[in-house]
Amino acid sequence: MYSHSTCTKLGDYMSCVYFVRPIRQMVDFKSNKGQLTFHKIIAAAGIGGALFFTSACSAPEATSTAGTSGASDAASAAATSSVTPSPTSRFPYTLSSGLVAKGVANDGKGDYLQTSIADTDPAMKYNPAITDDAAKAHFSEADLAEAQKVIVRFIAEEAIDSTLNGGGNPDLWFEDHKDQIHPTNQAIMLEELKAGKGDVAREEWMATKPGFSYVHGPDTPRVTMRIITPEKFRYVEGNGLQGVMLDTTAAYSMGVTADGIRKPDQSSTAELSYAVAKDPADGKWKIAGYNGNFHTAEQLG
Repeated sequence: MYSHSTCTKLGDYMSCVYFVRPIRQMVDFKSNKGQLTFHKIIAAAGIGGALFFTSACSAPEATSTAGTSGASDAASAAATSSVTPSPTSRFPYTLSSGLVAKGVANDGKGDYLQTSIADTDPAMKYNPAITDDAAKAHFSEADLAEAQKVIVRFIAEEAIDSTLNGGGNPDLWFEDHKDQIHPTNQAIMLEELKAGKGDVAREEWMATKPGFSYVHGPDTPRVTMRIITPEKFRYVEGNGLQGVMLDTTAAYSMGVTADGIRKPDQSSTAELSYAVAKDPADGKWKIAGYNGNFHTAEQLG
């Protein structure tokens, strides 16, 4: 598996893009005017779309395609977090921003308030208009609705706000989250995580800027704004598994400090595609593949 990050200074901002090429040649890739696109080399039951079940990527190339849903129906709620939650509050609870406080986490540099997503967020609502016919033929509407919730919640909590995004320990993260990963992919995912890769944002470039960090504090959420928009929901199969993949776009902001001084929030966008398949042991949807592309603008001043 090949990964790299590139950063280009644009005025007062640093634009950083993270790419990870999927393993086992499940999809091909090419660069076109700086944008990465997938080209299908294997068909899933005759349906368009790449197969991701054997792919393990922390910041994979963009696969999202526009769906038919309107932004008001599909996009998750956006808000700016400013509340200081009470230490005695019971998790989960809703911040004034509309984001959900999941609990106190530690990214290796300090405690922070990890965020989740409300069940009532528009991004959690199943939309048959963006779902392909094959997915509808293989799974019930209830199954598809639950699969979407599993994927979107993982994006909110881990793809964006993971303890690994900032320097957390891969072994500890995997031990805490392996039940969310399909057993077929657990070994390869741990291997990739320990190699500095994996299926979540890592922001390793931050280590090259001494004194630059996310905000910390047990009552302080790092994510200050987040919008997740489901774009396309499709059936996929591979590696002996059958499941669905949700293509999404995301926009989010993270609180940052430089030498202990709070700076303007760091803004990012991403195209994130996650596949899930049911674990036969417990019948639950679990992460089985992932591809995405993160674009981060860092405030330098």
